[in-house]
Amino acid sequence: MTTEGKMESPSGSSISFSYLKKFNLYAGVLHLITGMLMLFLGLTLEWSQDVYTIYLDFEVVSVSPFEFIVQPTPVVLFTLTNIGVILASFPLMSALAHFLIAYPLNGKYVANLNKGMNPYRWYEYSVSSSVMIFLITFLLGIWDLWSLVMIVVLNAMMIMFGYLMEILNQYTEKTNWTPFILGCVSGGVPWVVLFGYFAAAIGAAETQPPTFVYIIIFMYFFLFNIFALNMLLQYKKVSKWKDYLYGERMYIVLSLVAKTLLAWIVFAGIFAPF
Repeated sequence: MTTEGKMESPSGSSISFSYLKKFNLYAGVLHLITGMLMLFLGLTLEWSQDVYTIYLDFEVVSVSPFEFIVQPTPVVLFTLTNIGVILASFPLMSALAHFLIAYPLNGKYVANLNKGMNPYRWYEYSVSSSVMIFLITFLLGIWDLWSLVMIVVLNAMMIMFGYLMEILNQYTEKTNWTPFILGCVSGGVPWVVLFGYFAAAIGAAETQPPTFVYIIIFMYFFLFNIFALNMLLQYKKVSKWKDYLYGERMYIVLSLVAKTLLAWIVFAGIFAPF
């Protein structure tokens, strides 16, 4: 079985592996262009934000009888600077992953596609999407270190449940949806926290934000989570998604379109805040 030419997959796909190789290469180039632009623009702008943690402060009110007050005390742990560089790392990681798949890892990539899986996708998403959710939460005012850590870890777990979904369903006749459900729970919790912070900020504000702010928040949510819809269609075998390679191509398209839009929206939000 060769990976060159217009070769059909075991499921009868008309999408060739050589086509996917080129598709990954082109997507990598476009991600690279976005990353380099963000890196250049990020280095030319000054930006900094403190990252906090909250300790409990015990204040003794009375010695006899002994009484004390416990209250939270925010402490600055460090100041994050050059966030444009962090944002640039997101498309650059995606570019690297596509280049690796197109060349040194292409043989293993094809072998995995023949089994109905692509672990490299999930490895890359677990890192790049975690950087993005970190930046989105940061933009919306979540500056507590340990809240950020939990959000990032939950997001990475969501991605790895996608990896588990593909591993388990190689060996089942009927689709096992358990990893998908667990992934939705893991990925949904950070967004509950995000919307909670956003609602609290609106409630504390003297004036309501303009409509475009709500639209941007919705776009964050839609673009970030549209990948789950692709998996749902793929395992439900809806229309063209019956072909695993069609779903794989859609992951590449979504990675390029959704990530690029998200990256530029977040970039604009950081350097031209609401």
